[in-house]
Amino acid sequence: MKPRALFESLVAALKERLRRIGSRLLNQPVAAYELRAPNDMARLYRCIRKGDVVLVEGELRISQFVKYATQSQWSHCALYVGDELLRRGGALRGQALARFGELADHVIVEALTEEGVIAAPLAKYEGLNIRICRPSGIDPADLDRVLESVLADLGKRYDERNFLDLALMLLSPVKFGPLKARTIHTCLGNCTDLEVMCSGMIAKAFQRVGYPVLPHVDSGLALRTRHYSQIVPRDFDLSPYFQIIKSNVVEDGAFDYRRLIWKQADAEPIGLRR
Repeated sequence: MKPRALFESLVAALKERLRRIGSRLLNQPVAAYELRAPNDMARLYRCIRKGDVVLVEGELRISQFVKYATQSQWSHCALYVGDELLRRGGALRGQALARFGELADHVIVEALTEEGVIAAPLAKYEGLNIRICRPSGIDPADLDRVLESVLADLGKRYDERNFLDLALMLLSPVKFGPLKARTIHTCLGNCTDLEVMCSGMIAKAFQRVGYPVLPHVDSGLALRTRHYSQIVPRDFDLSPYFQIIKSNVVEDGAFDYRRLIWKQADAEPIGLRR
């Protein structure tokens, strides 16, 4: 091997090793995580619908970075596809049943840094803070196309460059380098059909059917489509086109504030009020 080729090979190997070390460090859980509201999965399963976007406040170090960069509670998002893997039959059905068992009826599709685009049971986020965002008034045929688009992404790699470009765009007070000429139409990341990021993957699926996430509003108050690679999890929360769904006691009408059990500092629980 020629010296130059050997040098380039060593540099590439070093970069890959550093990437893996950095990825392992960022994907470690933080020391403390606060679950602000317990998730009642039975209620959630009754409430959630296919096509709902699940926002997650993650517990990993990388989640804290995303929250800081986006100035939002939400660090990750996934699309709820329910029992779509079972309905499609064949290998997908067999794999879903083998991997998820009775949870195969309640599946999400998500893009993760280490694993790429995968299907997983919604129950994996039972212990984390989540929010459900529902596309309002979407046509059933368009919703099917959204689900089909995201399911077609299964197996794709995570676009780490998209993540880094977004971080630079959000954190840098001035534009520089390749981002200097960025507009709302600029594609961030590697811009291939082989790599995606969680929020961009879902935004692209909705944009394909003409359903907006969080468009750019120009000086004349006209709406302009923002490139899907620039969409972050908080945009589904801020979007006027997605409903925030309460899948808890408030939603099913069972909430009675008078029956809450409060615990005072250094005291026993107050107990039920009558």
